[in-house]
Amino acid sequence: MRWLRLYLRSRRIPLALLTATVTSTLVWALWLAFSDRPVIGTRFVSLTVTLAVTAFAATLAGADDELDHTAATSWPVRRAGHLLLTATAIIAPLLLSTVTHARFAPLAVVVRDTAGILGLTALGAALVGAAWSWLAPLVWTLVTVVPLLDPDAGPHMRVVVWSIEPAGSTAAAACAGVLAVTGVLAYAVRGCPRRPAAATVADG
Repeated sequence: MRWLRLYLRSRRIPLALLTATVTSTLVWALWLAFSDRPVIGTRFVSLTVTLAVTAFAATLAGADDELDHTAATSWPVRRAGHLLLTATAIIAPLLLSTVTHARFAPLAVVVRDTAGILGLTALGAALVGAAWSWLAPLVWTLVTVVPLLDPDAGPHMRVVVWSIEPAGSTAAAACAGVLAVTGVLAYAVRGCPRRPAAATVADG
């Protein structure tokens, strides 16, 4: 248990969990206040998930890069578990909304978007580090949710706007699956790149 407490503190997970929960609650409250529809639209589901994932992006790296790469610890398993628990922490508050008058639904869209966006963030963490891992998912989502792109323009566009496609979209499910699997494998095996010593000291 002591190791778990130290891990949570070093990764700043409590702050990330609080931020993600507050963000989801705020979107839910705004929808409840200003919309008469019971189901929160897929654009808002995608945006909410992305903001929650952004809050957890910093937790993908610890304060000590050498410790995060030591051979004495089974880091690939822990990194994969970290992503799984992160996905659970993001999905759980959204599921709680299903018992209210404004709900994030359907469940398939919530799970699909969480898997794909978190996978893209994990891939970014493996390539450029946790500090910038949120950038690509956030930009992609913002471009997607702005109602300027036409999802019906063709198969290629369905891939671009996969996160706002309806639950039955095969292209969206495939895109999310590829991002999720690629991101989990890359992050679990490689972890985040080692940072310069000065940056590690500053984070600590």
